[in-house]
Amino acid sequence: MTRLTINSAAVLLLTLTLSLAASPTTSDNPEAVAKSFLRAAYAHDAAQFNNLVFPRAGSSVLLSTETVAKDRLAEIETETSSLRLKQLQPFRQHGEVVGLGSDGAYPDGATTRYETAFEGNLTVISLVKKEGRWLVDVRWWLKLREMSLRDGKTRPEEKELLIKTFLLNLLRLNKRAVSESLVPGADLDIVFEGAPRVPEPSDVLPSLAIEMPLVEAEADEVYPLLSGKLVKKNAAGDETVMVGLFGPFEMVFQLRRVKGEWRIAPEPYYRIINR
Repeated sequence: MTRLTINSAAVLLLTLTLSLAASPTTSDNPEAVAKSFLRAAYAHDAAQFNNLVFPRAGSSVLLSTETVAKDRLAEIETETSSLRLKQLQPFRQHGEVVGLGSDGAYPDGATTRYETAFEGNLTVISLVKKEGRWLVDVRWWLKLREMSLRDGKTRPEEKELLIKTFLLNLLRLNKRAVSESLVPGADLDIVFEGAPRVPEPSDVLPSLAIEMPLVEAEADEVYPLLSGKLVKKNAAGDETVMVGLFGPFEMVFQLRRVKGEWRIAPEPYYRIINR
């Protein structure tokens, strides 16, 4: 891959949120938008890339400035045009499933997520619609890049460390350690629902937990938990929502501040782990 290449830290997982203005005379086609963005990204088309990304500030670090040869551009055009995408998440608005409106378009705030394999790389493409346009949300990608640049002395911030420690202990079936990451009085049966009788012997699942990019939700974002509850960051600052990508799958965590420390609300996370 390129430094979109992406920086081989962002390697197995490219998380993007894409967008294109929808003409009132055409259907709202997020799959076509996903292909257009990948074409611009791999062609190192800075103008198109910058027109699509959100947030724009700081996102240029994801795009290589190297010139792409004409024959390579032709390959990219052919390959992106024939890409097959699999929808991982239904269209949602404010955390709830939503469909096309009477105008043949999805409403502002709608989101979805696709998976595709491009040139041997698993690519997860997240889309969100803002102000009538599908915009590229590169937050998870930027997080992957930040993680790749950490040295051995750099510790993850508190919320990321909490979540990843919790998941590793969950995979080890260490109930005592898991309970220390949860809010007081949490029901352990919820988080161990669907857990195996013995820990998975391979390092695949622990690696997915360690490498998972986590992004804190914005104040206006609403996400559904596995239990069906809709959650968002509160104004007081003592409840927040962290959204990770465990492989291609969205994993949402509701965190609460308890006696000055963050703790996790219990959810049946093995429903995702077991996929």
